[in-house]
Amino acid sequence: MPPSSIQNAIVPKDGKYHIDPQNPMNQLRYIEAWYPPGISKTDILWGGNTAKVALLTDSTVLKYAWDRTDPYAKKSLDIENCILSMLGSHDRIVKYLGRHEHGLRFQLAANGDVRRYLSSHDRGESPEESVRRKWAKQAAEALAFVHEKGVVHCDVHPNNLLLDEDLDVRLCDFAGSMFGGLDGGAMESIRFRLPRDCRAIPDMKSDLFALGSAIYFIMSDHEPYDSLTEEEVVARYSRMEFPDVQSYSCGRAITGCWKGELRSAQDVVNAISGDVVAGFHDIAATLMT
Repeated sequence: MPPSSIQNAIVPKDGKYHIDPQNPMNQLRYIEAWYPPGISKTDILWGGNTAKVALLTDSTVLKYAWDRTDPYAKKSLDIENCILSMLGSHDRIVKYLGRHEHGLRFQLAANGDVRRYLSSHDRGESPEESVRRKWAKQAAEALAFVHEKGVVHCDVHPNNLLLDEDLDVRLCDFAGSMFGGLDGGAMESIRFRLPRDCRAIPDMKSDLFALGSAIYFIMSDHEPYDSLTEEEVVARYSRMEFPDVQSYSCGRAITGCWKGELRSAQDVVNAISGDVVAGFHDIAATLMT
């Protein structure tokens, strides 16, 4: 377990599993924070369940396993290396710079990710709708590319849509993805998850559903049904009930992802382009009346 999960528990600091003093049905262990040589706590940009991302002195970033004894964390980095090496360079994919002694190196995303970028800009500085449409289309382009290569991302959401120095989207985090015999074991969070049997593995269809929720976030600044409990979200999704998107220029693309009406990520790209053209026609018709 990450240190934050056990900060209030009293267990020996020996890295071994012990009975949770607060819940005897659980086991936990204390893991001292570890940083690769030359990296300190202030260099950490982001942290997840198995890995952290830190800024290196050459302004690139290092993704490394925070628990060096966790075989799953090492496997995840190995999977990400294999998939990114296969994908190669692409404008919509995070720039991979290869292996590092302690993990994987990437080009820095100068503007963070979509979620953090939007949360750091209030409504007065919020990106214009044209920028949001661009991000939505670019996210779909990224997914179209990886699907064409046979990769299922398995965790499409705003945190994994990076923004480079030109505010263009680059899809990241393939540690949990699937490709051929590789399976990183990732699963979408509730509001991005296609309703299905809990034992069903992710596929391109579930990626598209998640893309719809990601585009919804891009256009609205919040996740679908963010005021509801996860149980209610699951219930509504299972009934094919989704938030109203009529006011968004990408509304038809979002609905198409959620309802399975769009069969591929390229269809989503085309739908977003069609929504933009339709919007221009509507504006022109209004001006002529």
